[in-house]
This record gives sequence, structure tokens and C-alpha cells, in this order.
Amino acid sequence: MRKKLSAVSPMAWAALAAIAIAAAGLRFASLGYGLPHTLNADEPHLINLAVSFGGGSLRPQSFKYPTLWPTLLAVFYGVWFVIWSVFGLRKSPLDFAALYGFEPTSFYLIARGVSAASSLLGLYVLARVERRENDSRWPYGALVLAFCPLLIDLSHGAKPDSLMFFWMTCAWSCALRFQSGGARGWLYGAGALCGAACSTQYTAAPAALIVPLAWLLRERGPAPAAWLFQSIALAGAVFFAGSPYIAVDCRRFLEDWADYADLGRLRPHDGWGMAQSVAYNLWTFGGDGSPAGAAAILGLSSLAWRRTRRAVLLTVPIGAYAAVLAMSPDGAWQRYFLGVFPALALLSAEGLTILGGSGPLRRAVVAAAVAVPGLLLSWKFVAGLRQPDTRAQAQAWMASHIPAGETILLDQPHASPRALPSQEQCADLAARTAAAGSARSRLWRAMSDRHPGGGWRVYRIQRSPGDLFSSPKHVSASQADFDFLDVRPGLDPVRAVRARWVVTSSFGADPRRSPELATFFSELASGADLVREFPFEPGRIEGPWLRVWRLRR
Repeated sequence: MRKKLSAVSPMAWAALAAIAIAAAGLRFASLGYGLPHTLNADEPHLINLAVSFGGGSLRPQSFKYPTLWPTLLAVFYGVWFVIWSVFGLRKSPLDFAALYGFEPTSFYLIARGVSAASSLLGLYVLARVERRENDSRWPYGALVLAFCPLLIDLSHGAKPDSLMFFWMTCAWSCALRFQSGGARGWLYGAGALCGAACSTQYTAAPAALIVPLAWLLRERGPAPAAWLFQSIALAGAVFFAGSPYIAVDCRRFLEDWADYADLGRLRPHDGWGMAQSVAYNLWTFGGDGSPAGAAAILGLSSLAWRRTRRAVLLTVPIGAYAAVLAMSPDGAWQRYFLGVFPALALLSAEGLTILGGSGPLRRAVVAAAVAVPGLLLSWKFVAGLRQPDTRAQAQAWMASHIPAGETILLDQPHASPRALPSQEQCADLAARTAAAGSARSRLWRAMSDRHPGGGWRVYRIQRSPGDLFSSPKHVSASQADFDFLDVRPGLDPVRAVRARWVVTSSFGADPRRSPELATFFSELASGADLVREFPFEPGRIEGPWLRVWRLRR
């Protein structure tokens, strides 16, 4: 039965409102950082996919990500087109594609805004879960994640992680409701939401254990096996509804995943070192210096004594994640734990409730101890996003110092200043990608037809899958859609395309990491003049350290 021990005081409501405003502010502040440049290499891939869906086909060029997130973005972009074009009366779809090619800032802002809103909605659901059985309880778990640096960071990216966090928070809410004796509809809801989460981000898959666990660990008598099978079937149906071409083109999906498995061969796997990284990510899920990890251990000990089944439900998926990530060559990223962040926060809340007791002053002290470390780290992160960006500085310098029509060699788009390809190059790329059957040909054609004039012939340094730590097939497909230059022999290929300018980036190719590029960098230092540098300065200027070189004739 729901306990109503005490009403929430006006002071408590004021504190909750302040926390909510601060959490929202940290997520929405500086959403446009760096744009139209992006510091994340995955953002352009996902936005490209969403824009391509607007062209009439939901078939993805790659299954690196499931497709629910870009499909949702395509819907938002459709609404944006209606508004921007005045219902298509003032502008055409070709103009809209050209807008994305030349001025993509609005597309990224929409995606980042949806990401930030998803993160906030996840916090709201988590707070409701905490107060469901006892409305006098402080939502310590939601407080931990309100200022979690990882969630603040992910809210500023056009990636599916925040939406997956929202789906999984809802799934945990339904699973816990069923496990405590709720109707079977809650189990069905947990299954459907897990399917949506997996269709948003594959990393949600281990968290789907909550469906059979909630059924197995139900506190008010056993549930029929049919309920479990129906929930699993519903999860699968929702997953394929969000990513239909995984079923339609299953062979290519399996080929892409086999390609992704090649990552394990690109770098040696240190099992012990990876296990240490995974353990550290669990301990610091609330941020470095946060007591949330220690509180989660205390909460687990308390819950295991009082409600063993609930403790097992919360803990087993966390253990599954830890085991899978420790065996993965790419398991050191903390964001891969997002599917069990709600469980970690709930365990931490159990421990913090014990420490906070029932006195308002003691509760306030515990809440401050939880909130302050994450708040300071998140504030530092957001403040850094407001600083000037080296790539924007370099872009402005190039526009005023490098004549239009010249040839420039750059690194990856997210690591380099933005350079407008000439109309001639856009037309060449449109023809080449159309012949290859690439969906990107439509974008190059729009940019060629609506080109504003000017621009350069732009090449990019061809880098290996091992250097980029990305699957070989995906790297090959991405490089096929643009002009990449193999510079392993040195400067001869650069001179062969008559490039006079080279821009190197601290976020890009590095001979220490890629020995095959050592000859190129050595000849660049001896055969070119360093014309301009745009240094990264902590606390003052963000972005990569950029160097502009001019080749000697």
C-alpha cells in the first residue's frame, strides 16, 4: 500500500524546482557548440542517415546503428521543412537538401534538442519511480543523474544515447511495477520499451534481461509462462518496427555486424585492463568524486536484506553489462552502461536514504554531497562549450587567405575546419556516388544545383580502420562518398592533385598512432611552410590544435 508519511514542504518544492531548472539549464545551454563543426564523428553519420530517410527510403546505408533514432529525426525534419518552406510554397525539397549541405546547423540543433529533452524526461520518470511506494522519500537517484556529467555530455550530442536512456528508464519502471505484484500489462510495457530501447541503440540489449527477471522474481505469486513469451514477442515486434530493415535485409545486417567484429583484431585486447576500466566506470557513474558508487553498494546490502528479489532484479543486469563490456575491445566507454543507469541510481538512492535519515537538515547535507561534485564537473563542461573554437577560427582565416578554386588537403570533417567544396567538385561527386548507388548522390546533386559560388577542391587524408578504430567496411563506404587521398607514400600524391594547402589536426592523423603516415608527416615538415597555427588553450579556446601548411613549389 502506498505510504503517505508527510506532505512535501514549500521549501522542499522550491529545492526541487531549483534542481529541475539547473538540470534543464545544463542540458540545453550551449546546444549549438561548435556548429556547424562537430566534435563527435558519429553525429554527422546519424544526421546524414536521418536526412537520407527524408528522400523517400528508410533503407539505411549501414547498420552501425539501429534506425529508430534517425527515423524519429526524419519526422522532426519533415516538420522543420514545412515550417521553413512555408508548406513547400516558398522552397523546394532540393533547396532543403542544399540547406543541409551548406548550413546544417538547424538540423543538429533539432537533434540535440530532442536528445536533451529525452534526458530530462528520463529523470522525471526515475523520480516518479522513487516516490511511487513512499511519497515522503527524497528522489536521491534522480538527483544523482540530474547532474551526472555523462548525461549532460550526451544531451549535447545528436546521438541516440539519451533517447535510449529514456526508454530504458520507462522499461525499468514497468518491470519494477510488475515485479512488486502489478498487472501483466506492466510486463508487456517493459518488453515493448526494451524493444524500443534496443531499436534506438544496440547497447540496450543486455538490459532486456529485466523482462524475464521481473517475471521470475515476482513478489506476489508466480506468473503464467505465457505472459513472459508474449512480452518477449512484443519486445521483438517493437524492435523490428523501429528498425524494419534489420529483418528485411537480414543478410546485410549480419555482414555489417561481422565487419564490426573485426574491431577486435584492430587492437590487442587487454582483458584485465578493460575489467579495471569497467569497474571504474561503475564506481564513478555519478561523476568523479561523487559518492553515488559507494552509496549503491550500501543500498544493495540493505536491499538484499529487506527485499532480496528486488535486489537481484536490479543487480543481475548490471553484472551482465560488466561481463560483456570487460570482454569487448571497445568496452571502456561509460555510456555503454546507460541501460542500467536507472538501476545504479535506484541502488544508490537506497544507500543515500539510509544516510539521509528523516531529518530535513541531514537530508539536505546528503543531497548536497551527492549533487555538488556532478554539478561542478557539468558546469565546467558546459562553460567550456562557450569558448571560441579553433575550427571556426581556421575556417575564417582560410576564407580570407586561400583563394577560391585552390586545392586543400584536410583530415576527417569533425577534426578539421569546414571547407566548402567547389561546384565542380560537387558535380563530380554527384556523378560518382550516383554511379555507385549511394544515397549521398542526392545531396551532392542538390549542392551542385544550388551552389552559392566559390569554394575549393577539397581532399581528405585517407586513414585506416585501425587508426580510426572503426569497422573496415564502414570506413570504406564512408570514404567512397568523398575524395580521399592515400598519402602513405608522402607528398607526391598531394602534389599530383596540385594541392598547395594542408591542414593537420590534433584530433586527426598522428604518425605515433599510425606509423604508415610517418613518411607523409616527415616530408610535410621539410617540404612545406607552417603558415598559421590555431592552438587549443584550456579554459580559453576549445577544439583541436590546427596547423595550416603551404607546400613549396
